[in-house]
Amino acid sequence: MALPRSREARIFYRAAKKRFDEGQFLLNGKRHTAAVYLAGYAIECMLKALILAAAPEQEAESILESFRGTKAHDFEWLKTLYRAKGGTAFPPDLPPLFAKVYLWTTTLRYDPKEMPPQKAKTFLKAAGAILRWADGRL
Repeated sequence: MALPRSREARIFYRAAKKRFDEGQFLLNGKRHTAAVYLAGYAIECMLKALILAAAPEQEAESILESFRGTKAHDFEWLKTLYRAKGGTAFPPDLPPLFAKVYLWTTTLRYDPKEMPPQKAKTFLKAAGAILRWADGRL
């Protein structure tokens, strides 16, 4: 898809793509927890790109400020903000995908245990589908 027009949205978009690719690389290297962490971070970045792309340009600075703190890592909060800024409705196949990535949290970066391979594969598959949907909105 084309890059978002907003400079700020493009930064988050590129970060989302890169983090997901890195997550796939780690999954292939059997680093399941790290793969899930990066794929979840990719979803977060893509949602932020969607928000910035949907909102009027003059709101970019205040939106970026709102991305600070723990709420800015919460998929539900980000989805709500996206809709509030004029983003399109979520299709019916999206909520089940988000249900598969509900376990993501920034605290995964501190978890020394390896996640079960199938759980990580399921997560990355759902994350990939969410990212493809979001990519189609930009």
